[in-house]
Amino acid sequence: MPCEFADYSVAKYEDENVKLAGRLWVATLKEIKGVINEGKDVVITIVGKPGMGKTTVLNAVKKDLKGHFIIYLDLVGNSLLSKTAWYYIENTNLVELIRSKAYSVLEGHKKDIGYTFMASLSKEFNNWLKHLCEKRKWHDEWGYAERAYCMQYDRDINGVIALINDLSRLGKTGVLLDELKADQGVLYELHKLINEVRVPIVITAVPEVITEIKDKALLRRLNEFKRELILTEEDKKEILSTYCPDYAEELFSDQQIRRSDTVSSLIDIARITVRSALEECEDEEFNKDKCVREKLTQRDEVADPQDASRKLEVAIRSGLLELKDKFNIKYVHKTGRRINEKHVTVDIFFIKDDIAYLGDVKISNDLTLDNISNMKKLIDYEKYQGYPVKKFLVTNVTNVDLPGFKVVPVDLETINKVVNGDVDRRNKLVEEILRELG
Repeated sequence: MPCEFADYSVAKYEDENVKLAGRLWVATLKEIKGVINEGKDVVITIVGKPGMGKTTVLNAVKKDLKGHFIIYLDLVGNSLLSKTAWYYIENTNLVELIRSKAYSVLEGHKKDIGYTFMASLSKEFNNWLKHLCEKRKWHDEWGYAERAYCMQYDRDINGVIALINDLSRLGKTGVLLDELKADQGVLYELHKLINEVRVPIVITAVPEVITEIKDKALLRRLNEFKRELILTEEDKKEILSTYCPDYAEELFSDQQIRRSDTVSSLIDIARITVRSALEECEDEEFNKDKCVREKLTQRDEVADPQDASRKLEVAIRSGLLELKDKFNIKYVHKTGRRINEKHVTVDIFFIKDDIAYLGDVKISNDLTLDNISNMKKLIDYEKYQGYPVKKFLVTNVTNVDLPGFKVVPVDLETINKVVNGDVDRRNKLVEEILRELG
């Protein structure tokens, strides 16, 4: 079976192209689906650093439970949970599902809600329901279906809570909250939601957000069923076998891949490594498979990481200059570029599509990068002379903590070939960088 790597290893919110692997990830998905199907009143918190597959788990839940009432919210950049919720409810097919199921309930209890024989003589049922919605006088027993059909709720957190409580009587219901932030507006509404609904709520967050929450009562609920995503050796094997069964064994023998500490970096480096080997072996008509396996097991450490970083930096700039017209790059700085506001010089600087790209090249044989203090000064740097900024780091190290930077992985064979003057491989690396930067 051929390798099937997505171009982007970090899952996007509500992406239905889901591939889930790893013992803990599969178990967490099963647990969430179980509590939703059983209608349990629980809060499950999935904690993990960026790139650990938190969003992938929620995407899988949404995909597998399509017939359920799933309210799935992306909280990134939102200061009110309720505002995000109402936008989602009113702009997805969820509202159609709600009204359809509510209609079925009401249709089965026409007489109970007042649609008598006499009423049917003057109004068709749908028109009668429209009149019911306008009156907003709800039946004691079937009011939950009436309100849901009419969508008559206040557009605030109280309305969200009322809707969810009504939905829980209509069918299986769950709330998925992706990327919780320690914003007081969000946390206040979240606490209220947890206290006042009786459906499963699943939340994803990075560890730093959990530590920032000071509300002890809320924190206690978030910690009740906390699932921490940590990548084990067995998980790495399973993930590689899922994405690339033909070469999983060879990939797992690679030390750079085994040092990966996030799912996204594991997949990124494996994808680039396999792609590189396939390109190297594309002219092998009869022994291609053998050639690829040999390439995957021939990688070694960089002899002089500092020298390799410098030579790779020069090569990438040369490649950008050579491919400038092909990729509509407006400007490439021919040396390192000084960012005066931050007192930092970046290795790579170019402008494309009215965006300023600031990059650095760091090659190392260590598990982590210790010499990125200058790059950390740019974490909150968002504008360069009026241009929006995108920041990136080209490296062979997987354990990199640089929020706001796109980490572009480069395999050891590519490093060795580029620094030794392989122009074709250099250009392919530049194209890979541009593709990763979007």
